[in-house]
Amino acid sequence: MKRTVLLGLLALSSACSSAAATTAPPERPPPKTLKEGVVQLAEASQAFVTVTPVQPDAGGARLQAPARVAFRDGAVSRLGAPLAGRVVGVHVRTGDVVKPGDPLVTLDCPEAAAARTAVATATAALREAESSFERERRMFDQGVSTERERLSAETRLAEARAELARAQASVGFVGTGGGTTVVLRAPLAGTVLARTATEGVSVQPGGEPLVEVGDASALWVVAEVFERDLPQVREGTRAHVTLPSLHEPLTGQVVSVGAVVTSGSRTAPVRIALDSPSKGLRPGMFGRARIDAAEASLTLPVEAVLLRNGKDSVVYVRQDARTFVRRPVVVATPVDGRVQVVSGLSAGEPVVTRGALLLDGAADQLL
Repeated sequence: MKRTVLLGLLALSSACSSAAATTAPPERPPPKTLKEGVVQLAEASQAFVTVTPVQPDAGGARLQAPARVAFRDGAVSRLGAPLAGRVVGVHVRTGDVVKPGDPLVTLDCPEAAAARTAVATATAALREAESSFERERRMFDQGVSTERERLSAETRLAEARAELARAQASVGFVGTGGGTTVVLRAPLAGTVLARTATEGVSVQPGGEPLVEVGDASALWVVAEVFERDLPQVREGTRAHVTLPSLHEPLTGQVVSVGAVVTSGSRTAPVRIALDSPSKGLRPGMFGRARIDAAEASLTLPVEAVLLRNGKDSVVYVRQDARTFVRRPVVVATPVDGRVQVVSGLSAGEPVVTRGALLLDGAADQLL
């Protein structure tokens, strides 16, 4: 009896093993390397590889970059002390709305009086030099003065004019007023963004700004675009900006592309002028910008691009029915599952878009 049961178990085990063997998936033979960068795929593995001719894709030619809201050039003014002195009056608070010419801070600067006195002195000296020159000119015309004396008077007149111009330029930093009083006024309409001035505090020229005024209506979006993506950006191209703090995306167009790449992040600023800025837009907001490429570009699904040695982007191009050649490419930042090919491929070339890792086991998927 025991022997019969044992024989039955062995038979059942053998049947299960046979069934498992018949249901196991077929093995995919590894590709054969013909030479460096060229592989030949076994016929049984061709079903696991998809090849697609690469084509220009206007809709997929976009790049994505982090972005922030910032003041336009010239929309922010930082006012400091033009001369050494002391703060005697502060007329605004942070958040106040000001108009051009509104007083912001009043300073007491001893050097201001000297500058204004120098203008008055230079003005008087110029009047005297003009009178002297006119007298010498008449005397020369009448023949009672020499050419040398006339030229000397003309030289003194030129020196007096130059001295007055220098004195006026110096007092231009002081502004209107009299004595030692200097009033810092708003150079533009806007909002007081920051104020460090406090009554009684001593100030020096070249120190930190006492008041910062910005025009909150003059804003744009600055996208930090990676160096490799910059060739795809042109002035006038459309852009879409998404800010987490705003419910609706913003649209605009590129107005300038930075000429200098930051050494650390390897990015350059791309400035976007918005079509209709939102009322809730504020400087310093962060988000993302999607910028359309200047023209239709070649794009691939991200799984078609492999990464070798941690830095080299490659694809596999079909040479014949079973032979594939590795090709280095330069790609942009992936957007929505597709990646733009900057260089390395031509339109119509058959590229492996699925199963590329089967051809190159030493590479890593790009994304």
